[in-house]
Amino acid sequence: MGLSGSIFKHTAIYSAATVLGRVAGFLMLPFYAHIFQAEGYGVIGMIDTSLGILTVLLTGGFQTAILRIYHEQEENRKGIALGTGMWLVWGIGGALIFLPLIFSAPLSHFVLGNAEYYPLFCLALVTFVIDVAGQSASTLQIIRQQSLLFSCIGLVRLILGLGLNIWLVVILQVGLVGVFISSFVAALVAAVAFHIVAIREHGFSFDRKIAVDMLRFQLPLLPGEIISFLGRQTERILVRVLIGLEGMGILEMAYKFPPLLNLFITIPFQRAWRTKSIEIAAQEDAPQVISEMFTRYLFLMVFAGLMLAVTIRSLLELMTPPEFWPAARIAQIEILTTILSGSTGYLTFGLVYHKRTATLSVVKSVLTPVKMALGFAMISFWGLAGAAYSALLVEGITLGWIGLRSQGLYRIPLEYGKIVVVLLVGILIYLALDGNSYTHFGPAGFIRRELLAPLVIFLQGISSGEWRLLEKIIQVLQAKEGQVVSLGLNALFSLSFWIVFPFVYQRTIKNAASVTPKTEGRGGNR
Repeated sequence: MGLSGSIFKHTAIYSAATVLGRVAGFLMLPFYAHIFQAEGYGVIGMIDTSLGILTVLLTGGFQTAILRIYHEQEENRKGIALGTGMWLVWGIGGALIFLPLIFSAPLSHFVLGNAEYYPLFCLALVTFVIDVAGQSASTLQIIRQQSLLFSCIGLVRLILGLGLNIWLVVILQVGLVGVFISSFVAALVAAVAFHIVAIREHGFSFDRKIAVDMLRFQLPLLPGEIISFLGRQTERILVRVLIGLEGMGILEMAYKFPPLLNLFITIPFQRAWRTKSIEIAAQEDAPQVISEMFTRYLFLMVFAGLMLAVTIRSLLELMTPPEFWPAARIAQIEILTTILSGSTGYLTFGLVYHKRTATLSVVKSVLTPVKMALGFAMISFWGLAGAAYSALLVEGITLGWIGLRSQGLYRIPLEYGKIVVVLLVGILIYLALDGNSYTHFGPAGFIRRELLAPLVIFLQGISSGEWRLLEKIIQVLQAKEGQVVSLGLNALFSLSFWIVFPFVYQRTIKNAASVTPKTEGRGGNR
């Protein structure tokens, strides 16, 4: 199997468990939306926002730092690099949450206007450290391309988390705390599994010099990441102040869908590709291979974004109360922002490879005040949609700036013709499908009569009073068959995007898929 086939095979495996877990999670979304309402989602969103600064300090590039430094070590020191990374994450994480745990009650009162939410903050803080520590230990599976083991652990985590959510939130009805308890237990189980595998193979050693190298890679990222975090959260804070928790809940619902692109594509793809791209970067044909891989990655992102954009309205109308339906347009804007952000992350390769991470901080530091000003102005004029538009505009500028600086260090000959075709076809299909109700569309009537009606009869025949989820599905199929038809047909017609696949996959250079690592050659400083 060639390099491209291998990368996308591992990408598919990495994302498989996530896909299954998210499908199950979305089946539960109607229950959560009706139980918590917009205000409950607002509480969850504000807690996530409050802890976001810790995410920046501890996870912003740390796994990349472990990967980058790992590949620089001699074979007998690679395991020490992994152990050092794990020690750093645990040590820094423990230090970061110490004061927030002590002052969790005042923090809850300041953020949410109610100190009684402090147990949620405590659970979220501890879960955060356990989660990022597990991510650092899981770097071994990413380096070794052990995608099946990684995904199995992830699947166990997702099933456990979902099961606990059903038990605690739906059955026992313990409220919001059930969500945070479920996350804590699931993160703990996954982290223990990853640590057992890593420690058995490499031990838990620590090396001061390697630690310094990792911090030198990581620390230049922090100023820009912190400032960028403030910019990303500005719209949430402004919405909380100008519109209220209900508006925050709608915004959080809108922002719940676009990250699926990262969960299903970007994160699994980078797990498979990041370590391999560093290995092959010094080879003569590597820039062309990296370019071709970007085109294929972008194709997948645009396809997934297109399918989500043309179905999001129906999904919200099927799964949530009417108060959440305005989130559809905001989510569509954020989908485009997520695609741009994923492209930015890919095209930072030159900066990461040459350890010029300070450049990322400079760019983000300059653009964040612009983001804040735009966010204030656009939210004031356009409400919730203004938050999404300001993020989109700034992300486009970020992509252009970082892409140019990174290209100056490691030039990737981007396939602009293919990129334009992918984007143009995606836009045209979106414009053709968005908002279609198919009321007078002949095949829609056939689907209602010959597919939905028999399905409802079948489900009614096997339903019992104890199957609450099944009863909810029957009610949705009966009351909202128009949305079900629209969802299915838009998803089906979006598959027409694959007409450009043969053009995208066409190889620019022969034997590009057979690139193998070299220790010397193109690339300069490592």
